[in-house]
Order: sequence, then structure tokens, then C-alpha cells
Amino acid sequence: MQMKDVIRQKRREYGLTQEQVADRLGVTAPAVNKWESGATYPDVSLLAPLARLLRTDLNTLLCFREELTKEDVAGYIYEVTKLAWTEGAGSAGERIREIVKEYPSNGELLYQMGTMLRGISIITANTAEEIRENSAYAAELYRQAAECDDVRAADYARYALASMYIQEGEYEKAQNLIDCLPEENAMDKRQLQISILMKQKEYKEAARLLEQSISASLQKANLQLNLLADAAVKEGDTDRAWKLAEYSGKVMEIYGWEYFTHMTAFTVAAGEKDADRSIELLKKMLESLEDAEDIRKSILFVHAEMKDGDTSAWKQMGKNLLMSMEREEEFAFLRDRDDFRELVRKYS
Repeated sequence: MQMKDVIRQKRREYGLTQEQVADRLGVTAPAVNKWESGATYPDVSLLAPLARLLRTDLNTLLCFREELTKEDVAGYIYEVTKLAWTEGAGSAGERIREIVKEYPSNGELLYQMGTMLRGISIITANTAEEIRENSAYAAELYRQAAECDDVRAADYARYALASMYIQEGEYEKAQNLIDCLPEENAMDKRQLQISILMKQKEYKEAARLLEQSISASLQKANLQLNLLADAAVKEGDTDRAWKLAEYSGKVMEIYGWEYFTHMTAFTVAAGEKDADRSIELLKKMLESLEDAEDIRKSILFVHAEMKDGDTSAWKQMGKNLLMSMEREEEFAFLRDRDDFRELVRKYS
């Protein structure tokens, strides 16, 4: 945080108005307002009294702290997300650059901001050029995070960067990063936490963690079934590919959302260049994004903290799917079809 943020946060935390702060320090309320907006800074003679008034120390007030807390990082994530929805990807990207300049060596922040930038680009970016620029900057943030002292953040950054290199066909670079990653850890501390909660009769919290764990496992299984089905198509074993697609659909039925249940089947149909079937499945997937609220009714999300309201993020997924299909060569066989062009007009 910057000094202006500390002053505003601490003042509100202790229930002080700008006028009260001004009175106690012998300045005007507009002066305090300027401190909180970042237009000016307090006079050096006021720093110690201001710190005492706000019940903090000078290091915190002047933002000399080198490390960020998890709450700090979460606060920046929330700020950037809100900015992306209200002002667009451009403003959010600018804010990310400002935040990174303040903490250029914090690995967790670099990784999270890179991930945020990629997500924002997918959901809110308006042009392919904007997506490319944001992707390039996200990769740079991952590279910086991969060199940090925070082992966990560095590994996450290497994983994300390797994924980007694979998408770009930079397989040697991706392999070098993969070789630096640890083998999968078989110990899952979340399972121990669930066991403790069950023993303590904290069933609601235990159920919430179980839902999260099951959801993550199902999504991982679905992704792997999708890739395995794609590999089967490329090997020429289409019967096996369609069986895998069927199993994938059954696995994902628990979500109660057709987008997931049709995803692997769409991969197989597109891999076979079956235009009619691809369009049929694509239409169902896009329609399901219009009714994304159905996912809230799944028995898997009884204890999840899911906010009501805006489903624009889900609808944007459809726009981005169509945008990628218009760019990627593997979908070229669909682009000139009237029914595909109609879907583009309807959902873009």
C-alpha cells in the first residue's frame, strides 16, 4: 500500500473523520483529504503525531515494510478485479503496473498479478492485440516471480509460464521450466484439516473444504479426459475418443451445467473435423453460458460462498471461445459455415 492508503485505512479503522484528524493535528480537513488522495504528503513534522493518532508506527505509515501479507495481496486482487469490470482491461492493466512497481520483488504478488492480467484479458479485453500485449507482460511477471526467494510462488510462476510456452510452441523453454518443478506432493494437508474439523464437529466448514477438494479433483479429471480424448483422435482411435467423451460428460454431470458435460465431446468432434456435430455441441455450450446460474444449484456447491447477480463473466467465456475459434487454424473448417457465422453474430 501507499501512504495515502495507510492513512485512509487506519483513519476508518478507528472511526475517525477527516475533520477529527485535522483538528488533532492542527491542519485543515482539505489537507487530510489531499493526503488520502495522494495529491500531497503530510509535513515531516506531522509524521510522528499522525502515526500515534492512527495507532501505528512510522515504518507502516511510510510503507517501509518489504513484505506483503496475504490480506494485502487479496486486497490488490479485489481492487484490480473491480477496476476491470468498471473501467475495462486497459485501466486494470495500468493499475497492475503501478502495483508491481511498488513491490517489484514480491513473488506472490508478481505471480498473482500476472494471473490476474491473463484472466482479465480473456474476460474483458476488446482486441486480439490487447490480449497479446497483456499476455506478454504477464509472462514477464511470471519470469520475475520465478526468480524470487518465495519457493512456492516461484514454482507456481514456472508452472504458469511453462503452460504459456506450450501454447506458443516454445517446447524447449517449457521443458526447462518443467524440469525445475518438484514432483507432485502426495501429502494433502487439506485432508488433515478436514479430519480435524469433523472430529471437532465443525461439519459445515468440513463440508465446504470437501466441496472445494472434490470440485478441484473433478476439474482436473475432466481436463485430463479431454486431453486423453484429443490424443485418441490424433492417434486415429475415434471410438475410444468418443467413449472418453462420454465418461467425461458423466463425471461432470454433478455440476448440473451443460458447458462442462459437452466440452470433451466438442474437442473430439472438432478433432474429427465433423462440422455438423461440432456446431451442434458448440450451440449447446453457448446456450448453457446464458444460463450459468444453474451451476449454483449443484449439490457440489451447497456450502460455497457464491455471489448472486452478474453472469456477464460466463457470457464473456462464449465470446472468447468464438474469438479463439476465429483465430486458431484447427477451427478453420467451421468459419465459412452460415450456422457458425450466425453463432458469432448472436454471441459476440
